[in-house]
Amino acid sequence: MSLKHRLRDVGAQLLWSSGLTRPSRAGRDRLNIVTFHRVLPDPAASPLPHLAVTPDFLRNALRFFAQHYTCLTLSEAAKRFFDGDQPARPLLAVTFDDGRKDNFLHGVPALRAAGIRATFFVPAGRVDDTTPLWHDELGWLARHLLEEGQGDLLGSLAGRAELADRGVHAVVQHAKGLPGPERESLLTFLRQRTGGISLPQWEGPMPWSELRQLMHEGYEIGSHSLSHDVLLDRLGADQRAEVFESKRLLEENLNTEVKSFCFPTGEYDATTLGEIREAGYQCAVTTRPGSNSRDSDPYELLRHDIQGERNRVAAGAVHVPVLAWRLSDFPGTAR
Repeated sequence: MSLKHRLRDVGAQLLWSSGLTRPSRAGRDRLNIVTFHRVLPDPAASPLPHLAVTPDFLRNALRFFAQHYTCLTLSEAAKRFFDGDQPARPLLAVTFDDGRKDNFLHGVPALRAAGIRATFFVPAGRVDDTTPLWHDELGWLARHLLEEGQGDLLGSLAGRAELADRGVHAVVQHAKGLPGPERESLLTFLRQRTGGISLPQWEGPMPWSELRQLMHEGYEIGSHSLSHDVLLDRLGADQRAEVFESKRLLEENLNTEVKSFCFPTGEYDATTLGEIREAGYQCAVTTRPGSNSRDSDPYELLRHDIQGERNRVAAGAVHVPVLAWRLSDFPGTAR
């Protein structure tokens, strides 16, 4: 463990012991929303391991949430919060982005054990499509090239030679900023160059049958658009379809009202916000970190991205004082 992380842990413990970051104090009159992506026994199996937590980590984090917060689905928590409710244990919503199969395999058992009902954001148009979402596919392809010693080629294709030294995550982050056609051209070339790669069984979407089961157990299914493409790449009717058609498709297949929306890659503008409201969603979440006040816009809610490596001790267990510090918005929040 680095000196920086040791100092962080000492600071977190002092704040926790003083009570400054304990949820009963720091979370008072705030709405906290936490988000996870992948739940995998071995996060290193993913080309984007920073987006994964282990089932053990998730179980420990959920135990902390259940002990210190009133945990509800996002739409329930947001409604109660903006209606003025202030329970003794502050409100918190647990969310999962992308609707991937590992969420059902490894995440749902932990949620059931903790008695927490979460919200799963699903790209509605990709439920029947077993191919990876674009950022996952790019991650797999980039890792393959790096492992084959073709990092220089990858860097030159992305237009940034230094990306080869910075790893898969840097390549994906760079691709998010590319215009849509350039990003698709990069993916197409990499598919051809690698000849395709084999993917693990957990890579892919939760099918409709699993989404229905979650809904019947009291979990919430929200929209993560139709395609999970960057919404700002979609203009006019195309962007409108991502918002409206995803809601219709989910409601038609799940026979329930879809109340929540999550912006893919966190990108949106005033047009997107107007369409979210017009479509009839009750709230929407961003990728910006932090907690929410009574003055927050229900359609631009902040979230805490819970990444395992930032919130654990050396043995891999959840470091409660660090996690509490992150959720507290206290100055110098642990990262």
